Amino acid sequence: MKKMRRMAALLLSCVLIAACPGIGSRAEEDTRGDFVFGDYVGDVDPASNAYSWVGMRVGVMESLFKLDDGMNVQKNLVDDYSVSEDGLVWTLKLRDGVLFQSGNPMDAEAVKASLERTCSMQSRADGELGIASMEANGNVLTITTKKPNPTLPNCLCDPYSGIVDVKSVGDDGDATIGTGPFKLVEYVENERMELDAFDDYWAGKPASKHVTIRSISDLDASSLALQNKELDACYGLSYDARDLFDGTPGFKISQAATGRVYKVYFNLEHAFTGDPNFRKAVCMAIDKPSYAQVLVNGAGTPAKSSFPATTAVAEATDVSSVPEFDMDGAKALLEESGYVDTDGDGILEKDGEKVSLQIITYGRTGLPQTGQALQSALQQLGIEASFEQLESTEDRGHAGTYDLSVYAEVTLPTGDPYSYLMNNFSTDGTQNFGKYSNAEVDALLEQLASEFDTDKRNELAAQIDGTVLADNSICNVFHLNMYMAMKDTVEGLNQSPVDYYHINWQTCVTE
Repeated sequence: MKKMRRMAALLLSCVLIAACPGIGSRAEEDTRGDFVFGDYVGDVDPASNAYSWVGMRVGVMESLFKLDDGMNVQKNLVDDYSVSEDGLVWTLKLRDGVLFQSGNPMDAEAVKASLERTCSMQSRADGELGIASMEANGNVLTITTKKPNPTLPNCLCDPYSGIVDVKSVGDDGDATIGTGPFKLVEYVENERMELDAFDDYWAGKPASKHVTIRSISDLDASSLALQNKELDACYGLSYDARDLFDGTPGFKISQAATGRVYKVYFNLEHAFTGDPNFRKAVCMAIDKPSYAQVLVNGAGTPAKSSFPATTAVAEATDVSSVPEFDMDGAKALLEESGYVDTDGDGILEKDGEKVSLQIITYGRTGLPQTGQALQSALQQLGIEASFEQLESTEDRGHAGTYDLSVYAEVTLPTGDPYSYLMNNFSTDGTQNFGKYSNAEVDALLEQLASEFDTDKRNELAAQIDGTVLADNSICNVFHLNMYMAMKDTVEGLNQSPVDYYHINWQTCVTE
């Protein structure tokens, strides 16, 4: 089996050498080309904010473990690992010969310093990793956790676990040096990033000499740039643009089903949205099949569970309490619950107060359209609703200055449901913008946190998700298929079900 894997790797290398000029060439001249990619532009420092995935996406940062297309944890910068019988002590043997883009070695002391820095700067990382202490000995890192943490390898896949060279952190405190195939050489905020190949990359010499990441903030302009071949590939285009490239000569797309769910969550501390019957009526007014078909050009799968239907958690989740689309039923439920239009102006009232709601969202593809569709549905119910699109909804979410938020989130960010469920539905969760609090859910989450058996973990996660759904505290609308559009001469770039992996060492244009 090992011999077959070595032969497969050799064949892949040969194909790559033939496809992308300059790889493995004995000529002194570097004939590798440049690659121009439309994607989100942002800070590459894994510790810069709660979801700093840009550095991993563009090939600057890497984590100790990574997820495959089946959402299974695989070794990456780790060569081998084990855990003690009590589940507290993890011994990680790091891959030999890995260098940072600075030329410094990535040894256990460097990884320890990187994880310590991230945990000191980011509460989500600190809470999820739960590290009590670390010891470094050459290329062996020993991590002792505060309590048994069965998802530690999963958490070490998360972009916040990207390993940085702490010795090379700049005077501004920003970490830009990782172990990936490309080194950041220029960053223009919200505009572009310039990356040079790191030829001492541990997996092989990068196929492109230079990579430019161009911002896709203007989706129409980005689509036109790809059509004009000013871009080699682009991620994050509107779903209406998909048909421009799928099957069109000179272009191709790569598409994959993901765990990203588009959802509506409610501010449970506000008068109307704090009413379970009101929330249920709103959920009944959302036409999920139409939204999935129309708003994202057929790239959505109507959702009940928070997790994709193909996962064991979704299969075990009781979704019988999740209402189907029923506009007439929603109107009847509101009337039964005391929401009536007493003055004939078309707007419902409850206890003498007009029902007026504020919807917020941000600019991710499909979210504004979903927010506007929700606004229309509420108006059909007799609910006055304003709609506001923001650059980010997180500040407003934490402040509670909204009624409903249309949001997109990856529910299996590390291949395991715990992170999503804990952050969103524990009483003190970092992403619990709706202020959901349920003692039963908190107790189940505590059990899930220390359960090592996979089947039992799935059962607990399904019970948590089912309880939250029965409260109608959120309304999952659809799961999204993501796609990249590119020239048909692009190699080494494929849409992954995991939204963290884009540019890699094999990415290039063969023309």
